[in-house]
Formats: sequence, structure tokens, C-alpha cells
Amino acid sequence: MKKVQEIDKFTHIVALEHLRREIEYEFNLICSEIALKGLAQHLNIPEAKKASIKGTLKLQTEKQIFLNAIIRAKLIQSCSLTLDPIVTNITKQILRTFSIGSNEKMKIKKNVFELNEKCFDNDMIIDEINLGDVLLETISLETPDYPKKSGASIHLARKEDINVESPFSILNKLKE
Repeated sequence: MKKVQEIDKFTHIVALEHLRREIEYEFNLICSEIALKGLAQHLNIPEAKKASIKGTLKLQTEKQIFLNAIIRAKLIQSCSLTLDPIVTNITKQILRTFSIGSNEKMKIKKNVFELNEKCFDNDMIIDEINLGDVLLETISLETPDYPKKSGASIHLARKEDINVESPFSILNKLKE
């Protein structure tokens, strides 16, 4: 296993040529302090404590690469009800297949796109994979939009309980 590497700006490029030589590429990447600050800004949260990706890239066939990784993150978010800080822990296993394409295939655009189950698990690459992009994308998708502190609730008054005077009743009081 390779030692832990720190990444900045969510960039860790693995060249296709490197994968063809090794067949399996092991990695263990953690985000630097600079990257964590950028992640917090990107997610619009108060703080990102940790973010990491660990796993392997394996050349399955001449035209396919398989990614098996675990992504972990520890984020500080504001509760959507109380605005108190809460800790969000993310652990997600990623199983993804990258198809190796060419520049010619990437330039062709279709007028009709098919959305099926396969198209979400298979990404097209040309000559490199950025593991930082995979890390950022996964954390962005897994971060709750409206985190809620355990036991937090919002108290709403019933409409009947609210005693609101109409503007006309106030005018009537002025006449008196």
C-alpha cells in the first residue's frame, strides 16, 4: 500500500499510461488544510474537518478501468432549524467504471441522450483520471442539504391562536 498523500485543490491525476504499466494503482489521499477550506466554501458550510479517499484503480480490460474506493469526510454544518453547529460524518463506497475513449469520440455530440442505469456508473475518460474530482463530487452529493440536529423541532402557532387585527379595525379605533 502506498503511503498517505496530501492533496491540494482536489487534484490528483492518474495517467492512463501509469495504469497500463502497473495494472493496479493503490492510493490513500487526504485533503490538505487549504483543500478543506476550499471544500467548506464549495459546500457553503462553516468548516470541513477531514476528507479522504482510499482505494484502487484497476485496469479491467484494454478499454476499461475499475475504481473501488472509500470516501470519508467530517463536516461541520449549521442545523437548518436551530442554526447550531452539528457534525456530519460521511462514509461512502464508490464502485465506478471508466471507459477509455478517444478525442474523436468525445467531440461527437448526440441530439438525443439516453438515461438509463448504466450511464450513471460508466464515465468516459481520454488519458487521465482526477481522483480529487471524484472525492469532491461524492462529498458534494452526500452532504445533506438541510441537516437537522437530533431532537430539534420548530414550533408553529396555529392560525386560530394568532390574534391579528385587520387594518380596518385599527381605522375604526381612530374614529373613536
